[in-house]
Amino acid sequence: MGLDVVELVIRVEEEFALDLPDDECGQVRTVGDLYRLVLKKLNLDYLPAVEVERNPAPDRRKPWITASVWYTLKDIIVDQLQVNEDDIREDSTFLGDLGAD
Repeated sequence: MGLDVVELVIRVEEEFALDLPDDECGQVRTVGDLYRLVLKKLNLDYLPAVEVERNPAPDRRKPWITASVWYTLKDIIVDQLQVNEDDIREDSTFLGDLGAD
């Protein structure tokens, strides 16, 4: 995991008030991997991002819901990696598709 991804994980931990252990983060290769890991830690059900995005963005107040997790992750990734929001899909890889190091 490169520095960009480490910094991204730290921001995710802070935003969602989670501890994401290194062994679990070491398995994160795609945006979807990170999305599912955060949902698991928050005890939320998985819903594919394409289904989430069929509806308007939810209110982002806590407690978290699945849709707000997806949209918040996208916001963090856009800000942290300086990528276009349209490039963020569940199958986007941090290294190849989003240019993280």
